[in-house]
Amino acid sequence: MSIVNQYDASFNEDTSTERWYRDFWKSLSGRSNIFNLNYDNTIENSLGEYEDGFPPVKDGEEYSRFSARHYYENRRGVSTIAHLHGQILFSEARSYPFDYSIRDMVKNRDYETACKNRIGGQFPPSNQAKEEYVQPYIVSGSRKTEKMTFAPNNVYLSDLARKVIENNRLMVVGYSFGDLYLNEILGLGMAAHGDDFKVVIIDKYPSYINSYTSLFQHVAHRCNPQAYTFVSRLAKDRLYVEIGQKEFPLIVGEYGVPIVSRNGKLMMCINGFKDAVVNHKETILKFLWQ
Repeated sequence: MSIVNQYDASFNEDTSTERWYRDFWKSLSGRSNIFNLNYDNTIENSLGEYEDGFPPVKDGEEYSRFSARHYYENRRGVSTIAHLHGQILFSEARSYPFDYSIRDMVKNRDYETACKNRIGGQFPPSNQAKEEYVQPYIVSGSRKTEKMTFAPNNVYLSDLARKVIENNRLMVVGYSFGDLYLNEILGLGMAAHGDDFKVVIIDKYPSYINSYTSLFQHVAHRCNPQAYTFVSRLAKDRLYVEIGQKEFPLIVGEYGVPIVSRNGKLMMCINGFKDAVVNHKETILKFLWQ
């Protein structure tokens, strides 16, 4: 995690870097619910004001404790951000009182303090099958749903399901659809909103994709099958096309980025996040809000 911290520190020290990234998140300030699978704090540092359930660390204290009530109420009306898989400033609480569980995660003042507070941790928890597992401050690998049993991860996960059901617009950035539990939650949007559900998927696809044929072959055969299933259900089409087929079921018009489904429910930007923001931001926002 020291590499992530180094990137965070560099991002904070030179505010002139990655202006496109900072400005994009600022433009969504106060009107977005952000669920982050990464471990860094660059989105928070771009937003300035946000609600993650952790109040500022008080003078003389090393960390702040999570409040589900503050997170859900969001009295300031700012953007919410939830690190579903943890982040580099998290560690287990070191002293009483424990608001929810002795496994509560707290948010430390800085990375060095977080590292210190992780030393000499508690005994591993057990699941319902009485199997021990490591309770990490960073959720990765297998058994993710077990590792998300405790606050704030469990609150963030429940809120994701709630927000997908409440909102009929979704932007997915850099997600491979590799987590089954997340895929099932995202699928709730289609069930809750039907034809009113619109999604933008932003990812970095290989450079050899330069036609509809190569795009469809990549989605159908080289991507995670869960990604293929999600896109197919949303576009209401099978997506796979035989070479030489004249009509492509996903897109109207000549090949180009962004790609929009015929039913107008899906937009795909396949040249990475920076390209999508720098070159297609207004197109993306218009697609989502029209």
